[in-house]
Amino acid sequence: MTEDRENERANDPGNGRADNLADTGFPTGFMAAEMVSIPAMVIRGGTSKGVFLRGRDLPADRSLWGPYLIDMFGARDARQIDGIGGAMPTTSKCCIVEASERPDADVDYTFAQIGIGEERVYWDFNCGNLTPSVGTYAILAGLVPAVAGRTTVRVYQTNTRMLLTIDVPTGPDGSPLVAGDFEMAGVTGPGAPVTTDFSRAIGASLGGGLFPTGRRTDVITVPGVGEVTCSILDLANMCVFFRAEDAGLTGLEMPAEGPLGVAERFHEVRRAAQDLLGVDHGKTTPWPVAITAARDFELYGGGTLAAGDYDFAVRFAGIQPMRDTLHEAFPGTASCCTAVAAVTEGTVVHGLYAGRKPGSVLLAHPSGVSVVEAATHDEDGQCVVDAVRIARTARPIMTGTVFVRKSEVERLCSVIPADDRTRSSVPAG
Repeated sequence: MTEDRENERANDPGNGRADNLADTGFPTGFMAAEMVSIPAMVIRGGTSKGVFLRGRDLPADRSLWGPYLIDMFGARDARQIDGIGGAMPTTSKCCIVEASERPDADVDYTFAQIGIGEERVYWDFNCGNLTPSVGTYAILAGLVPAVAGRTTVRVYQTNTRMLLTIDVPTGPDGSPLVAGDFEMAGVTGPGAPVTTDFSRAIGASLGGGLFPTGRRTDVITVPGVGEVTCSILDLANMCVFFRAEDAGLTGLEMPAEGPLGVAERFHEVRRAAQDLLGVDHGKTTPWPVAITAARDFELYGGGTLAAGDYDFAVRFAGIQPMRDTLHEAFPGTASCCTAVAAVTEGTVVHGLYAGRKPGSVLLAHPSGVSVVEAATHDEDGQCVVDAVRIARTARPIMTGTVFVRKSEVERLCSVIPADDRTRSSVPAG
């Protein structure tokens, strides 16, 4: 590399890699001067779609990661038309993956939820629907050697500081399989199931035990409602579970039904739980999950779901303040936490668990039913998680180069304090 190129990289605003346009076949010139190019892949995982990046292609200074993603996704506009974002919480997501230096992991994976209509990035949780796709991406990016049949990818999830295991079905040449007969609600068409084990993800949000208050039920005071009995569990992503009817809801609300008023009730429950836990209201967890007994209801995409086809219904509000509406489906990490609550005696969720499929929990959300394998047992008065696994389909959609404007990175760095959580609150390694 020439001395001029070395100097150019050194002077680039925090990137450390001035441009790689020549490596991708794109013309150099004004774009090289004004923009940074970054190799990217788009993968649909479960009911989410994310942009996958290599950690090595982002600045070594992680406080620049937030500004990079804000411009990359076009976050300042609610339509995200000036970026790669999809203008919905399920499509405004980024997964940053790199080879791990840990002996117990193959790759490190950092998740970012990019704001919609706001210059903000959320780093304090993980996306369960995209997590299986991390295994697919790790193989495609050459970070993990694949074998025929099934390839296991060990993942250190940096946001939650947890170890996960992903099993990816692979063909004779080791490439990830896409076609299969596994179907999941909210996704058009079947695919090959990619399985993730979350059994070691206890304490993902607070770093403690499964029940952060030490109790299986608690009572919180919700403004405008009064006292509500709930259960708070910290696994995969910490959730607070409550009976919908206790909070003045039906538990079968849909995203299109008065979303502002309904979503605010969920946020009030979360804030009340945060007060009990001593957690800053600026955090997104615990995620509020309303539960109600199984009964027939009309699905968000059309059709009817019969009460006998699931154990109980769940509803989840979008992460405030990204989008004040109900989730069109149900987050993968929340489904793991919910399933563990369902099979554990003494929780408000267990009281509604019908147990229609032994060893699994059937959760009904606006788009259909999610199935989670879960098992726990009590040992010396403590709950031990034996298993919690979800299967999702993954489909790589495109690979190419995404561009970030240097001027926008500089502007964002000037208006977002260096210690702001948006910049990057996730430590390396």
